[in-house]
Amino acid sequence: MKENKINSQDYGHHKSLSIYIHIPFCDVICPYCDFNKFSKVDNLIPEFVDSLINEIKLRRFKKSNVESISFGGGTPSYLSNNDLDSIFIALKENFSFNENIEISIEVNPKDINLEKIIFYKNIGINRISIGGQSFDDKVLKKLGRNHNAKELISTLDLLKDNYLKNVNLDLIYGVPGQSIKSWENSINKFVEFNFPHLSAYQLTYEPKTKFHRDLMTNKITELNDEDIVKMFKILNSKMSDYGYQNYEISNWSKPGMESLHNMRYWEKNDYIGFGPGASSFYGNTRKTNIKSLKKYINNLKNLILEFEENYTLNRKDNLIEEIMLNLRLSSGINHEQFEKKFNFDFSDKFFQTIDKLLEYDLIKTNNKKTILTEKGKLLSDSIFVLFQEEINSNPF
Repeated sequence: MKENKINSQDYGHHKSLSIYIHIPFCDVICPYCDFNKFSKVDNLIPEFVDSLINEIKLRRFKKSNVESISFGGGTPSYLSNNDLDSIFIALKENFSFNENIEISIEVNPKDINLEKIIFYKNIGINRISIGGQSFDDKVLKKLGRNHNAKELISTLDLLKDNYLKNVNLDLIYGVPGQSIKSWENSINKFVEFNFPHLSAYQLTYEPKTKFHRDLMTNKITELNDEDIVKMFKILNSKMSDYGYQNYEISNWSKPGMESLHNMRYWEKNDYIGFGPGASSFYGNTRKTNIKSLKKYINNLKNLILEFEENYTLNRKDNLIEEIMLNLRLSSGINHEQFEKKFNFDFSDKFFQTIDKLLEYDLIKTNNKKTILTEKGKLLSDSIFVLFQEEINSNPF
């Protein structure tokens, strides 16, 4: 769907909004990553920045109260300071920022130096998320990362010694050949730095990635389930011991240091995504930008927006998402709020699925809420499918 030369004044406004900026450039393409990204096309960066700024101008919500901004990718830290500054100027000219706004950027350890940290601070970035993935060089090599453990530690030291207190580290477990000891060492190293936030992801083999192709052709072998369960339990135990709360399946934080931007996703608040392949959600409609980088650039040069998806959610869509998103959070499904939204009792309507999940110790439930157990978190995707199948096969 194309929207030609939109008058930005007609685009409406929302009281509360988040913004996601997709920067699709990477130094190297990691074999496990299925995000929309491009490598060895640095010549397109200037045109991309110009087109991104055009999109920001076209889709402005001047009267909105922007609660959070997240720069993701790709590798946002791959952009020059000047390019990032130009994007910030466009955002400030076309949106109204909350005074307590969270502004986060994903960075690669290779890109970070003191000059960049000072620049980030000066333009208002107050949260940094580092794609570290592991403190084990063998694991980093397997993951196709372009940094080593020494470089990661140097970057973390640099951040710890400077202004930024709100730092997240990404780690991955379940990597082929990764030992339980290696995983435990990575968690211990994170704890030593005492940063307020950890995102810990189990490796998944997404279609269209090199890892998925290698798995299908037996070039790599999945780690066995027993070791993955052990790694998950070590993560839960260690992080709890050191005062971190598992507020979302893959995310741990010190109290009060949850990711505001990600919470707004999980709580299904309105957000706009800028850049190729970025998604937006507002007015109960989900839109996804065209993924092709060249097509995105050419369209926005001519002030044309093109969406690969432009879909208004129906009742069943909202029901599925409500259950999935809420079960991801430690707060779980609030039965009273659920009934207000959908006009029926969660426990009564889904009693068969709930009984089955209780039998296998995958959920805990009472009159007020339903949450996943530790075992349930490990099998969350399968649990979501159970609810989805029941919703799709029955009238609601």
